[in-house]
Amino acid sequence: MIVDTHTHVVAADATRYPLDALEPAGGWYRDVPISVEGLLGLMDDARVDRAVLVQAVSAYRFDNRYVLDSARAHSDRCTSVACLDVAAVGAAATLRRLTEERGARGLRWWALGDEPLDEPRDVWDEVAALQVPVVMTMFASRLEELVSLVPRLPPVPIAIDHCAFADFSIGVPPELAALAEHSTVVLKVSTITLERLAEYGDVRDGLAELAACFGADRLMWGSDFSQTHDRTYPELAELARFAVSRLGDGARAAVLGKTALRLWPELAP
Repeated sequence: MIVDTHTHVVAADATRYPLDALEPAGGWYRDVPISVEGLLGLMDDARVDRAVLVQAVSAYRFDNRYVLDSARAHSDRCTSVACLDVAAVGAAATLRRLTEERGARGLRWWALGDEPLDEPRDVWDEVAALQVPVVMTMFASRLEELVSLVPRLPPVPIAIDHCAFADFSIGVPPELAALAEHSTVVLKVSTITLERLAEYGDVRDGLAELAACFGADRLMWGSDFSQTHDRTYPELAELARFAVSRLGDGARAAVLGKTALRLWPELAP
């Protein structure tokens, strides 16, 4: 089974689901919008079985209605990760409502500025109570900070989007490798990550190095489609298959699907 852990969908019905663009974001959501139905068709073409629909903050900010509605309408193949302003009054209660009433199965923690990574504590406590993963969207400049904070956070899965956009010019950077000692942390080896690995050598070797550092059972693939759209979706899936091709059978299965199923067991057949 192959699970794409990082997809972004955009509604065809802009009246029901109006854009609320976060500029500058490249306008991908206008140039190549893909509905959930369109994504599922492309997944069939690419032999991808399941998808995690991640709230497209650049297109909708914190209006999660489309990503939640899409996952519920296609719950046999999709699950959803919502994003909210964690600093807003009542954020923890909002997360509970989105999870219990709307079916959200994860929180995208948006930390591309200088937002605290460990506060508000009540939001982290709510994540722990709900038993959903946190998808951390952050830059590599804050990895050392996260390393120091993880021991004080609740023991919930923390998935690092795009490996924090790390620089792999010298292999796995030490600030990223330092997270390997914390078993709750997993890495999304998205298309963005694979392209960064390929800048400095064979992507298959780079992925093998990541797997040696973290264990393949703590890596999971994500296409980043349709925000990443410089090639077709089947080509993105083929890049993932190529990248894991030097791993053993069990390790390939982990990166392409089994790790994701551990975080989102509702996607299992």
